[in-house]
Amino acid sequence: MKYTKYPELKSELKQLAKDIRKWKNNRKMDKRVELGIQLWQAELKVNQLKYEFRHKHIAYCILRGRRYEEIELKTNTPPNFKEIDKIREKYEQKTLCASA
Repeated sequence: MKYTKYPELKSELKQLAKDIRKWKNNRKMDKRVELGIQLWQAELKVNQLKYEFRHKHIAYCILRGRRYEEIELKTNTPPNFKEIDKIREKYEQKTLCASA
């Protein structure tokens, strides 16, 4: 198995991507009728998942050493950097001092 930095965050990103694909598929009429939801509910869920994925993806890339300018070249809406900082603090690997 290949070593990856921050495997918990990466697995969450993969799961979010699967959930986004699933909910995008649920926007179709036959799926909505089957689930008993309306179009706006499916759209809301997709937008919430996309928002969460975007911020976790930016935090993941920053943790791996990228600058924000390298991650998103052009965007109309800036991300919530406070949320990105919270995610980074949650997953940041703490370095232990060996001389303690």
